[in-house]
Order: sequence, then structure tokens, then C-alpha cells
Amino acid sequence: MTALFRMVSALAAILASSVLLAAEPLLVAVNNNDRPFSMTNERGEQVGFSVDMARAICKVMGSECRLVPTNFADFIPGLIEKRFDFVVANVLRTTEREKLVDFSNRIWRSSSIFVGKPGNIGQISKESLKGKLLGVQTGSAQEKYLRENYTAVATILTFPSNIERNNALTSGKVDLIFGSTVSQYAFLTTKEGSFFEFVGGPIDGQGLGGDVAIPFAKGRDDLRTRLNAAIEIILKDGTFARINNNYFTASVF
Repeated sequence: MTALFRMVSALAAILASSVLLAAEPLLVAVNNNDRPFSMTNERGEQVGFSVDMARAICKVMGSECRLVPTNFADFIPGLIEKRFDFVVANVLRTTEREKLVDFSNRIWRSSSIFVGKPGNIGQISKESLKGKLLGVQTGSAQEKYLRENYTAVATILTFPSNIERNNALTSGKVDLIFGSTVSQYAFLTTKEGSFFEFVGGPIDGQGLGGDVAIPFAKGRDDLRTRLNAAIEIILKDGTFARINNNYFTASVF
């Protein structure tokens, strides 16, 4: 019996013996429009990296789950109000958020970066952003960062989803967009995004980078155990790598 098989068997036993206190199906919030994490295909089906991750985690937990497409800004309030059980999306584990909800172990890592037209500006600074229109997703760590650092010199426009933020850039409504590096990379690989480029380098300070984890309501230790065991299994058995490779050219873990 290999060490991997023994570990996966032990984790599976944890899942099997855990008592789920909430009635199933579990309600799992995903972003309602955030390519490549979550989007609706031509058949009206919810697809994407976060969607595939959520389904894989639920499968390993042996739980019936129902996906709930949700605006990013409503993730934390929805958990507190018990409108869903957990969230699988590009949600950074930050000190501020940990005061409101609990988190699983890491599921991937993230940083943040600007995107704009080639040659639009050089390095990111208050001087280079003076008078610019900046697009960002409502309720994100990136919005908080922009408001704390550039409100005095630039106009900050917020959008419910990253798709709407991206559309604002392609239509000329904003000069630059700011978001997670993996989300921005995905945009640049599209036909519409091919006319733009990264501006400056990745930023991971001031809450803009670090561990992405699964948030859930405080006091749900049962769910923490099940989620962490499931995450460990999909990392070890190759499921995470297979999902990752469907959307990215390098591992986001």
C-alpha cells in the first residue's frame, strides 16, 4: 500500500465519519460572471475553474451541492446571513475577512495587477494615474486598495463582475482595470483582451496577494474538517492539477 493511498484513505475516513450539521444540499456560492473562474456557457451551464473546483470538493465530501451564482460583494454578507454554506471563488484570506468568517486551508494563491493599452503609462504611481479612470470589481480587495491609495488623483469606477469591468476597458469607459493576476491573464488571452497588456508588475502587499481559501460561517468546525480533508485529497490525487491545466498554463497553487 503506497503512502499516497494510505493518506487518501485516512482523509476519506475523516470525511465519512464527519457529521454534517447543515441540511443538504449544501449551497455553494460562486462568482456569477468572472472568467475563467465562473461563467455561463452557450448551453446555459455554469462552468469555470471555481465551478470545477467546487464540484470536485463536493464529490470528494460525498455531498450534494447546489451552486449559487453571486456577486462578489455579496459573498461575506451571504455567509453571515446563512444564505449559503461556503464560497468557492477568488477570495483572499485577509485579517479583516477573518474577523467576519472562517476559512479553509489554501486552495490557490493570488496577486493583483493593472491592465491597460500598450504604452498608455509606464510604472504605476500616483503621478502616472493622475486623471485616469480606473475600473475594479465591487467589494474586492483591489477596490479597497485603490480607494486607500488613489482616490485623490484618479476616478474609481466599480463593476459587479470582472466581465463588466473588462467590457468597460474594451469600450473605452476606463483607462485601466485592476484585479487578480490570474483573472487579468485570462482576459488578455481572449480576442478582446489581446489589444491590452499588463501595466506594471504584480502587487501582493496591502492585502492584494496571498492565500485564496474557502470562506464559511463562523462556528462551522464540521465544515472546516470536511473541506480541508477534501482539499488535501484533490491536491494529492491529481484532481487539482487536471482542473488547473484546463484553464491556466502554470499552477496557481
